Amino acid sequence: MVGMTAPAPTRLITAEEFLHMPESRGAELVDGRIVEKHRGVTIEPMTAPAPTRLITAEEFLHMPENRGAELVDGRIVEKYMGNESSWLGSEILILIGVYVRERMLGRVFGSDNGVAIWPSRPGKVRKPDVTFVARGKMPGDVPVKGWQTVVPDLVVEVVSPGDEAEDLETKLTDYREAGVPLIWVVFPGTRSAQVLTQTQRLDVRSDGALDGGEVLPGFSLSLGELFKGLEG
Repeated sequence: MVGMTAPAPTRLITAEEFLHMPESRGAELVDGRIVEKHRGVTIEPMTAPAPTRLITAEEFLHMPENRGAELVDGRIVEKYMGNESSWLGSEILILIGVYVRERMLGRVFGSDNGVAIWPSRPGKVRKPDVTFVARGKMPGDVPVKGWQTVVPDLVVEVVSPGDEAEDLETKLTDYREAGVPLIWVVFPGTRSAQVLTQTQRLDVRSDGALDGGEVLPGFSLSLGELFKGLEG
């Protein structure tokens, strides 16, 4: 994944800063910029590296770079999803969506939905592959125009080939810290899954099922049936 930051303006150097910089040797400070002196000839001007400016969730919302990307600690991180993972995510979205709609249980969102559910961390926006929010939690029970700020009841992440284990763990920790009660992680490569709650982490084998529990009462997703769609 590739990190991106918003371009920061060049910062001019003060005389006091220049005094303590190793670049001051054999150089002058002209209008806040370091100019090297070599035998009376002015060489290429140099400037001090400007500090990287981190992006906020609000800024990220209006940037074209937010498509297919997340915001992690103020930096844009591309979210790559392979064809296989994308199909699985879509299947899970459809199955949960139909179940929820028939019973009027709430709202279900796909992988383009950004959640900004960390009030003390304004530089974070995650995009789960599937998000479910129970009825009565969203104002008026209607989607908002910006990022979702209501903590979901269920998020689903389908692991792609390019996903790093460390990045996945960080993402799962983010969801737990935000208070998401149920998290499903699907691993296409091993035809397995994991279920995370606030207190437990359970492995689910290919012959098992993902249970909605108290979040989606009566809902069960057979991994065997789900992964059949990947067989030739």
